Amino acid sequence: MAVLTLGYRCCDRKLPQYIKHPEVEGIAVQARRQLVADTTDAIGLSVLREINKLKINGVEFDLWVDTEHQVSDEEGQPVLGVCEFDPDAAPNAALLLVSPAVNAASQALVLSTFAHELGHAIFDAPAWIVAAHNGPGLFDDHAGEARRAYRTTTRDADHLAKAAAVRNTELEKSIHFAELRANEFMGSLLVPRQPLCRAIEELAPMYEVTIHRSPSLDPDFPGMALKLSVEGGVSAFDMESLQKALGKRFGVNRRFIQVRMERYGLLTTGAGIT
Repeated sequence: MAVLTLGYRCCDRKLPQYIKHPEVEGIAVQARRQLVADTTDAIGLSVLREINKLKINGVEFDLWVDTEHQVSDEEGQPVLGVCEFDPDAAPNAALLLVSPAVNAASQALVLSTFAHELGHAIFDAPAWIVAAHNGPGLFDDHAGEARRAYRTTTRDADHLAKAAAVRNTELEKSIHFAELRANEFMGSLLVPRQPLCRAIEELAPMYEVTIHRSPSLDPDFPGMALKLSVEGGVSAFDMESLQKALGKRFGVNRRFIQVRMERYGLLTTGAGIT
C-alpha cells in the first residue's frame, strides 16, 4: 500500500489558492516520485490502485479505491468515475471509484480517469473533510450543513480533454478550475514533461520526425526546449506514428500524447494532427 504526502498553497479551510499549471505539474511530479522510479515511463493502474492514504497540507485521510464495478451518477446513469466524500459513511476517507475497462482500447481511458479523480482527491477532498469536521459556523444554517456530501463526476472521455466553459456564478467558476486542475494533474502524472522529452529524443529519429533544440522561452522551465516537425512536407502520418509509439510507451492513447505535446510546447506550427 502507498501513502502520498503533498502540499500546495491553500487557505485556512484547505481550499486551493489560485494554482497555476506549472505548480500543478510540479505537484504531479512529486506524487509520481513517491510511486515509481524517475526512469519509469508508464505508471500503471496497478501502481495507482495501491494508494490508500493521502496526507495533503496536513490533512490526513484514507483513500478507498474501487475499479471493479460500474460507476453511476446520482440519476443512475453510467459514468467513467467519481471522487466523493460522505461524512456519514466515512468521515475520514475519500472514495475514488472508476468503472472497469470493457475492452483493451478502454484500458487507457480507465487509467486516465483514475489519475483525474486522484487529482480531485488531492486538491478538493482536504477542504471537503475539513468543512465536515468543522461543522457550520455560529451564524450558519445548522440544519444538515455539517453532513453535506461532496462528489465530482467524470461522465465521459470529453470531460478528460477539456473543462466546461466558465459561467458567472462563483460555484460554477470553482467547479471549472477544479476540473482544470484535475486534468492538468492527470496529464502531468501519466506523461510528465521530462520523461516525454527523453522518450522523444530516443524515438523521433525512427519516424523521420525532426527535433529542433533552442533556449526555452518559458520562465517556469528554463534551459533547452525541444520542438518537433516533419521534414520536407512529409505526411503527418510520421508524427501520428511517433505519437502512437509514445502512447504505447506511457500506457495512454495517441490523442493523450498529442495534448501533452501541445501543453509542453513541443510542436511547431502545423506539426500536430487532429
